[in-house]
Amino acid sequence: MHELLEPFAAFVGTWRGEGVGGYPSLDGDFRYGEQIVIADYGKPILAFSSTSWSLDDDRPLARQEGFWRPTSDTDLEVVLAVASGVIEILYGRLVTGPAGAHIEMATDVVARTSTAKEVTAEKRMYAVRADKLMYAVDMAAVGQELAPHLSAALDRVSD
Repeated sequence: MHELLEPFAAFVGTWRGEGVGGYPSLDGDFRYGEQIVIADYGKPILAFSSTSWSLDDDRPLARQEGFWRPTSDTDLEVVLAVASGVIEILYGRLVTGPAGAHIEMATDVVARTSTAKEVTAEKRMYAVRADKLMYAVDMAAVGQELAPHLSAALDRVSD
């Protein structure tokens, strides 16, 4: 593993489980299944992939592909492409506290296709606790202020 990736090594793996989502513009909350893969592919960059589906009827929901690019022991640049037509650049920071390390990231740039839903900002938090990848996403979209949108606790299924 490249030395720039070492502080982020706990996040590497395949993670699978369930989450809950909601948003002020939606009617109620929803449950979803998700698999996230964070992989070291030999460069000082981590590949990130997320696939989610409805737990009610197994229909596909969201897909994201991108890269986590550490620039120091604590700083991270993130580039994500979302299948719904959104591209995000986020900047993140590895924060170490009494419960362990977690990553906080926020958007710097959001671009979208002409048919994509309006997303103007996101904040994300990722943590590994007791061999679970936990995350929370806040989103500003469709005229709404930044508000909680997604959260999940995913089990490690492979390193």
